[in-house]
Amino acid sequence: MLQRRVRLIGTTLAGLLLCALSLPGLAAGDGATHTSGTFTEASNWFGPDECSGGTITGSGVQTGTFYDTLTANGGVHERVDIQGSVDLYVANGPGPWDPQPGAFVGTWTYQNSISDQAPPDAQGSTTGIASGPLVRPDGTTVRRQAMFHITWDKDPLPPKLFFAKFICSGN
Repeated sequence: MLQRRVRLIGTTLAGLLLCALSLPGLAAGDGATHTSGTFTEASNWFGPDECSGGTITGSGVQTGTFYDTLTANGGVHERVDIQGSVDLYVANGPGPWDPQPGAFVGTWTYQNSISDQAPPDAQGSTTGIASGPLVRPDGTTVRRQAMFHITWDKDPLPPKLFFAKFICSGN
């Protein structure tokens, strides 16, 4: 369920559940199953950027840990903690399917936290925030932040609510 939702957010978050290592579930007294694991994957970024005033694109590598709880009644609670680094460029292309990187914007080192809550009826929400320093080509540093929230209905498309905010501080 999360993977279907995450693809809407962008390819950087896709594949969070396809982890290299997964620990076996531990049954809790309430019938819940808990799993966790780690992963390393390519990250692809595309979207608005308050630090450059335009649309950016870039790819890098990120690692993370996920923690899943599957409740006895069919609900899902997931938290994903990610660390990564990406070189960002001005996107000259028509969209994320063909971004055509242009001028170098900077290197962004970030920490990302994602939370997904889905009760048994398949409604729920996904929230995430990625934040960290962006070192520009001239050596100056600003803080770049991207955050989103999605509220899902029983039919996941379209979401009931989608909110995204991009911030650059220290300009």
